[in-house]
Amino acid sequence: MNSKSSNGYSPLSTQSTDSKNRVAWLKGGVALLAFMLSGPSLIMTNKTILKDIDFRFPLSLTLFTLCFSSFSCILFVHTFGIELKHSKTVTPKFYIETVMPIGFLTAGTIVMGMVSYLFLTVSFIQMLKAFTPVMTLGFLVMAKLDKPSRSILGSVLVICLGTAVAGSGEMNFSLVGVLCMITAQVCEALRLVFTQIMLQNLKFNVLETLYYVTPACALWVFIAAMLAEIPYMDESVVEKFFAHKHLFVASGLLALSTNIVNWYVIQIADALMLKLLATARNALLVLFNAVFLSEIVTHVQGLGYGVSLAGFMAYNYYKIKEKESKHRSNSLDRDCKKRESDGPKKEQTFSSSKV
Repeated sequence: MNSKSSNGYSPLSTQSTDSKNRVAWLKGGVALLAFMLSGPSLIMTNKTILKDIDFRFPLSLTLFTLCFSSFSCILFVHTFGIELKHSKTVTPKFYIETVMPIGFLTAGTIVMGMVSYLFLTVSFIQMLKAFTPVMTLGFLVMAKLDKPSRSILGSVLVICLGTAVAGSGEMNFSLVGVLCMITAQVCEALRLVFTQIMLQNLKFNVLETLYYVTPACALWVFIAAMLAEIPYMDESVVEKFFAHKHLFVASGLLALSTNIVNWYVIQIADALMLKLLATARNALLVLFNAVFLSEIVTHVQGLGYGVSLAGFMAYNYYKIKEKESKHRSNSLDRDCKKRESDGPKKEQTFSSSKV
């Protein structure tokens, strides 16, 4: 009895392949759903802690989530004996000169972003986040690491216009909150630039980032919290922490899971898809807060945010196309050099065979 079909494939083999494909699609779908929910859930949990239960200590909340993530990662690595790819590269000197500054800028991004939730609505903060590529591009140009094309510059101008319109339509505008958010964006842009300069081709995966960078970040936040918050805490703060400990634990778990989910989605989605998903996630968070939590989003804000999103998506599209073009150009250059180097050898071999 021939178990193969007319096209030469076994029915069992085909069923096995189909089953694997279904499992892969299921895993991808669950990962994308987790990506869309984890970040916004973390934002809303932190907003609840800071505003709704009036725990007005953003540095201490940040410190708690960072320590939670760091401890979980260190415990995981040492319990299962996982070997970190760049363990030999990260010497004490490298850690102090490279990882600590990156940790400082990461801390600035997280803390100032967290503080902004005390003064601004979640919706407006998501609108301001669309301005981050403008900051990043500006610092990359100043550091002579990037030379933007006209298309990218045009996209940046559209983002600037949209952000300005969205800001003019904000009903609960707070200068302190906006300055905090701008400071967070400056720190994020500098972190990206500094990472590009210092780490170059050294790319930490999510586990290495949690293992090396997060403790450095936590140290800087601890120093800031010791100076600005901890001396002013009393027994009521401790009581509030234990009364709402489920929210703090949820914040720590969400911070850890967000990093893991982001890393996994990067493995299964291309860069453009990831950027589009992140943009859609922020837009849906704005919509959720406006519809279900009654945050005021004016028509002017909506128009400005729409313009910013269009510019943001165009910016990411052109950046990725630019990278692909450079990659193709480099590949062609390598092929040409290889042909040039192989040419004399072939001629020499041909001459020898003639003799």
